[in-house]
Amino acid sequence: MKYKNIPSAIHNFGHSYISYENYVDSGFVIEDLNKINQKNYDIKIDWKTKEFSPKNMITNRISLSIGFWYDKIYKHFSSQNVEYDSLKSFYLIWNNGEKPKVVATDDRGKLHEKNIAPLF
Repeated sequence: MKYKNIPSAIHNFGHSYISYENYVDSGFVIEDLNKINQKNYDIKIDWKTKEFSPKNMITNRISLSIGFWYDKIYKHFSSQNVEYDSLKSFYLIWNNGEKPKVVATDDRGKLHEKNIAPLF
């Protein structure tokens, strides 16, 4: 386990999630997220609980994609020499008017935050 790898591991995961790699049910998840954000909503995905906010705006595509990506989360972090369970919290946050970011707190209490440059 390398704590110094946490920032790149969370960034890579978040960037992949909002990229055009994330194609579910004949559509890109980023398009659904973009529509929500353009309606002035803040978006938050809790990767520890798989909860999406705002709950009333979740689409079937987003729900399915969270499940698919969560199923790969341990492998993703392991491939970057990070134990996923060492993260006490892990969020993808896209506040209205801001760029998306990932935020995590490790088991030492250290906060890790990385902006994600959107591809759109």
